[in-house]
Amino acid sequence: MIAILLLDPKYPHNVGGALRAAACFGGSTLAWTGERVADPERWPPGARLPREERLRAYRHVRIERHDDEGCRALVDDGRVPVAVERRAQAERLVDFVHPERALYVFGPEDGSIDKGWLHACHRFVCIPTVNDGPLNLAAAVNVVLYDRLAKQLQG
Repeated sequence: MIAILLLDPKYPHNVGGALRAAACFGGSTLAWTGERVADPERWPPGARLPREERLRAYRHVRIERHDDEGCRALVDDGRVPVAVERRAQAERLVDFVHPERALYVFGPEDGSIDKGWLHACHRFVCIPTVNDGPLNLAAAVNVVLYDRLAKQLQG
């Protein structure tokens, strides 16, 4: 069971892109914190994420917005929290061995993972890029989940 946690994402389209990545690469839960992308239960009638959320193929991924305490339940469910962020102690994604039950934690597009979540994470992974260029949030989720699936398929 793979869960993705987006900390205070800035744009709904990045949540939609992360939802598509979860559906394509085996994620079961997509959760996010913050107020910039509202809780699905509070969306006005007819409001949706960009088209990803409406497509039938993505309905097996549970989506939810939580406060920090609600997100901690994802860890308590036996998942290993993995911070996806460029840090000195982070393993490079190409060398990373993914935990069987992972919670991948991504910071916001315009910030970093907060200290509380960094302390909760057992593992740290970074995505190497040419010239250390930053990735879009949804792109980072795609790369990490694809890497996981590709390594599983190699057996």
